[in-house]
This record gives sequence, C-alpha cells and structure tokens, in this order.
Amino acid sequence: MKRISVLALGLLLHVSASAEAHRLDEYLQATRLDISRNRVVVELDLTPGVLVASQIFATIDSDGDGRVSPTEIEDYGRRVLRDLSLRVDDRPCALTLTRAESPSWDEIRDGEGTIHLEAFADTPLARGVHRIRYANMHESASGVFLVNALKPSTDALVIRAQRRDVQQRVIDLDVDVGTSFDAATWWVIPIAGLGALLMGRRRTPTASSP
Repeated sequence: MKRISVLALGLLLHVSASAEAHRLDEYLQATRLDISRNRVVVELDLTPGVLVASQIFATIDSDGDGRVSPTEIEDYGRRVLRDLSLRVDDRPCALTLTRAESPSWDEIRDGEGTIHLEAFADTPLARGVHRIRYANMHESASGVFLVNALKPSTDALVIRAQRRDVQQRVIDLDVDVGTSFDAATWWVIPIAGLGALLMGRRRTPTASSP
C-alpha cells in the first residue's frame, strides 16, 4: 500500500467515501495490483455490509459452527479467484492463492470485518509495451468495486495508462518495460562524452609564442 501512487490514492479515498455511505447492503471489494517484471500480485480486501454479512459468512462457514477455520477461508479464497480474471497481452494467467484471512463473525456481523486475500500469477514481461487486464466478477449483484495499481518498485517498469469501467470491476493497464529506461540511458552517454571532451580540451596546454 505504501507504494500506491498519489493519484490512485486520491481516487481510492474518494470512491471509498462514496461507498461508505451505501455499504449496508453492499459487498465492498477493493483490489490492488502490484506489477513486476516476472509476476502480478493481486491484493483483495472484501468487506460485507451488515445486511449481506450473514449470507457471506454462511458461504465461508461451510460446516455452520459459527467459526472460520483456515481450510474454510482458503476454500472461499479459491472460490473468489475463480471469479477473477487476469490477462497479459490477451493471454489468460492463472492466479495462485498465497494468503487468506478472515475476521470473526462478530466483526463481519457489525460490518467492520474485512477478509484479506492475496494471489499471484507468473507473468514474465519482455522489453516493450504490454497490456494487462484485470476483472472481478465476484458477487456482482451486491458488489461495490475498487481497483488500483501500485507504483512499480523499479524505474525500468512504467504504467503508462489506466482505464477502468464505470463500476471498477475491470481495469486495463498499459505497461512499458525497459524502453523508457533505455531511452534515458542513450541521453546520458552523449552528454557524458561531451563532458569528457570539454575537460580534455581544458587540460591541453597551448603552445607558447616564440
């Protein structure tokens, strides 16, 4: 979260404030995408409103004992992943669940509990411009969706554009790998060469008059 861009953070806070006022019968689902050269990590926070909390909890608590076991939340996490789609350059990429955490029933019942899921897909990105598409269709009847991309941790990878649908179920990203970095490097080489040439001229002694 600390690497989220200022613009994306502003959008997230604005939409979050709007969603907060209508959350009683809604299932808030906030996605963050962390993109690197070799993989895409999906971080998903799901917060059911109080009027849909019992339905969501019953889906997770498969044995009906009022508690969520590690197996139950992992099963639910994999169910959520089946409703997510990640594509790179129009190729589907399989997501693997790496984290699934559930709050207690009391927290979910009061509309304050957030389910945390994390998954990744191996997506080696060659030098050039790539298009990444993410879509979330989980519990679409009650879902309220947010989606943002985190700022990449390397300057060699730049997100050039982000396009979302109105409901923020889908985001398309134009990702530039390596080309911007290479262009900057080509500028540095001539400038460095020119500097060396000027320094050499300053150090060359001039011939004295007879």
